[in-house]
This record gives sequence, structure tokens and C-alpha cells, in this order.
Amino acid sequence: MSIPSTLLGLAGGQFNELDWSKCAIVMIDFQNEYVDGAMPLGDSGSKATANARLLLDKARKEAIPIFHIAHHGQDNDKVFDPLSSKVDIVDSLQPLDGEKTIVKMHPNAFYDTELQALIKSAGKQQIIFAGFMSHMCVSSSARAAFDLGFESFVCHDACATRDLPSVNGQTITASVMHDSAMAALQDRFAALVATDKLING
Repeated sequence: MSIPSTLLGLAGGQFNELDWSKCAIVMIDFQNEYVDGAMPLGDSGSKATANARLLLDKARKEAIPIFHIAHHGQDNDKVFDPLSSKVDIVDSLQPLDGEKTIVKMHPNAFYDTELQALIKSAGKQQIIFAGFMSHMCVSSSARAAFDLGFESFVCHDACATRDLPSVNGQTITASVMHDSAMAALQDRFAALVATDKLING
């Protein structure tokens, strides 16, 4: 039985090393909807948020550009209602003055937003992503970043997702969904990095 390999590895390539001087941080959808709203992520969400705080502290210490992303639906939608507090960023990750918050209405944080222009204007080529949900907005944004020519790094233990139904109606657990989403990104689109390595490496 062969050992699984990434597409990048099979092609003889590898991801570049992360360079903090070239980085921007994109914090995706750390919002109350995932805490006490329609899609609570429970312990995995809490752990991801705690790791995201460590990443945020490191970025602030290093004066790295930080972009907070917040998803909004339509007024009175059942999820991400912009008239409710569910769209607010969680207390522990609240943006500081000078940190840009970007509202999106699609999974891809670059679509119909100023994110690409802001990162380019900051002179950054590498992006560290963290956020919710692993299989949805994190994945969509990291894939888009690849298409736009950025080098992406996903802080995998600062991301989380939820259980989903399979095509047969069986439960695919959040941990399997998360691991699968991360593996798919690592295949070609983004390097995976752990919080501990990012803040201490």
C-alpha cells in the first residue's frame, strides 16, 4: 500500500517558508453565530478561538497587518442576521484601533470586498488564515488566495467546523470534516501550520 502524498509533493514542489515580514493575518468569521447562535461549534470552536487569540497577540507584537472578516446575511435572515449581535466578532478577538474589519456576504473573503487590495497595499505576499468554518469560508478564501497569487498558510488548530450530513444522510463528524478540509488545502493550496509553531518558531 502506497503512502499518501500531496499533489504538490508528487510534482516535486514544496511550500515556501513562512516569513513574518511578508505576512498579513486574515481572521475569518470569529463571530457569535458560532458560539451561541444557529451553528455553535462547542469545544472545538473554543479551542480554535483560544489559539486564534495567541496568533493575534503574536501578530500585534510583530506589528503584522491584521484583517478581521465578518460574514453578514440579509436583514432578518435565520443566520448571520446583521440586525442581531450574532454577527459581532467574539469578545476575546475584538479588533483594535487600526485593524480593519471587512464585511463579506459570500464564503470567499476576497469576493466583492477590498481584502485583496488592502493586503497588496500593505506590501504583503503571504497570508496566515484562521477561522470558521474549516470546510467553508476558510477553504474558499485560501483557495481564492492561491488563484490571486498569494502564498497561504492555514493555522489548522485555530480553525473549526461542524458536523455535516453525508449524501446518504449519515453524520460526518466535525473532526472528520475539519481534517478533510485541511488535507484538501494542503494538497496544493496552502501550507498547514500549528499555533505553537507560529508563535514560538
